[in-house]
Amino acid sequence: MLTKLDHIDIKAADFDATVRTLLDMGLVITRRAPAPRNSVEMSLPGENQVVLEIHPAKEGGFTGIHHIAFQTDGGDLEALKAKGITFKTENMLIKDTGRTVSSFSDPNGLTWQLTD
Repeated sequence: MLTKLDHIDIKAADFDATVRTLLDMGLVITRRAPAPRNSVEMSLPGENQVVLEIHPAKEGGFTGIHHIAFQTDGGDLEALKAKGITFKTENMLIKDTGRTVSSFSDPNGLTWQLTD
């Protein structure tokens, strides 16, 4: 079962300016991941806040929301596959966070992610 909105992954053309703007808005940095991941995780202060994970966009590459991730208690992957959803990645370990993620695209091409 999905338990909460976990994070929103954003590709920013001007990484530093985006981070500064979010800091100015009152968000705090909760984690920095060095290259090759090269991201900053930010959230509103306090417990159980949704995380914004900011990555620098590649030169001339996509900018905007890359994916939205939901935390799950474990049964959703198989349940969604049984409903015909095809996953691009399944239970892929992210070394920087120690968490696993599974990703799929909906009919509009939007990317969604499940994480533990």
